[in-house]
Amino acid sequence: MKEPKVIGFYGYSGTGKTTLIERICRDLADREISFAVIKQSDKAIRMDQPGKDTFRFQDAGAGVVALASRSETDLIINRAMSIPEVISLIKSAGDINLVIVESCSDPSIAKIRLGEIEERENTIWTYDNDYQKLLDLIIPY
Repeated sequence: MKEPKVIGFYGYSGTGKTTLIERICRDLADREISFAVIKQSDKAIRMDQPGKDTFRFQDAGAGVVALASRSETDLIINRAMSIPEVISLIKSAGDINLVIVESCSDPSIAKIRLGEIEERENTIWTYDNDYQKLLDLIIPY
């Protein structure tokens, strides 16, 4: 299996990271490029909701909880993971050509900066609203 291209985005809250990545996702889907998105957060947040079965299983001590339905499979791992670990897990889920990391801070990942936030290690470009240039940089072909 070919290694996916990985690209990160970062910027202050409100700079349009989510909106831009959402637009990129639509374009990638239209081009039938397989991709994954990781939302990185420095906050201690949970994706699950109190009272739901999966939440209760986590509270009871399960290290990993999976919800498998007719339309999707959700996996909750009850420990912090590095972005490279998450990417490895994503690769095992299928043939992914591109992984996008929102709010990326991992120094090993090439990143695109939005706005005037301090530049992070391995920043390859500051987005200047040239959307075609952005696509040319990130599309893995």
